[in-house]
Amino acid sequence: MPIFRGNVGNLLQHWVFCELLEVYGSHADRLDFVDAYSMAPLADERPKLDATAHLFDCVRERLPGEQTAYERAWYKLAPCSGQYPNSAAFLAVTWPGRYSMLLCESEPTTLQQLKAWERQAESVHNCVGVEIAAGDWRTRFRHGLSVSGGVILLSFDPYMFDRHGPGRNPGNMDPADLDLLGATVESIEAGVLVQLSTYSANNDNPQSAVTEVVSSRLARVGLQLLAAVRADGNMMSLVLGRNIETAVSICALPGRFDSWLARAKAECQRATSGAV
Repeated sequence: MPIFRGNVGNLLQHWVFCELLEVYGSHADRLDFVDAYSMAPLADERPKLDATAHLFDCVRERLPGEQTAYERAWYKLAPCSGQYPNSAAFLAVTWPGRYSMLLCESEPTTLQQLKAWERQAESVHNCVGVEIAAGDWRTRFRHGLSVSGGVILLSFDPYMFDRHGPGRNPGNMDPADLDLLGATVESIEAGVLVQLSTYSANNDNPQSAVTEVVSSRLARVGLQLLAAVRADGNMMSLVLGRNIETAVSICALPGRFDSWLARAKAECQRATSGAV
């Protein structure tokens, strides 16, 4: 079903994602976007709340808040509602130029909603095409990716990255997946940006070790680690790039996110204290 967590992981992933779009938007007039784990355009099922759900709700209630790219887009897409947008929806209202999308999804109901949204997305004048790939992203990647010549942004948000190797859950990623990613982008001459988010350090996967595996494995195809943005000891978003003009600005994202998240927590605490 079209679910979303509604926790600090959502804040982390899409704050970073929207900042990447805004930072690079003035340097390229065309973007090819690839989402390996596409959520529904507007997910409305939130089955399990964790300890950070209250912070997510506090940010949502204050939209557009600090007027960051993320908060402005979220407010535009789902103001005052129980729904949450996916990355493709965030891109559609944030990227200033032309774009194409490749959205991979295996969950049947979510896939159906994406296909219905596809027609609406393609009617936007600066969208030059949407492909909805049913099934596991790995199968689609083995057929190669087409690039317009501008910049390609690939987004991965598995449940977690497990450095120890393949497991039974295709919703996770492991080193073999990095090799597939590397082989897929190795011959691409355009600028390449990769955002890989992981939400758990379980099974002996501390963030430092995961960062080392991801950065060293993808360095083989020239992708350099530009930023490691952390929400806590479990949730982290890594940004890697090759031939990226805005690398210096991207390197500043961890500090900027820390400041934004600290202010959000402070506002949430004040609101909670005032309600007592």
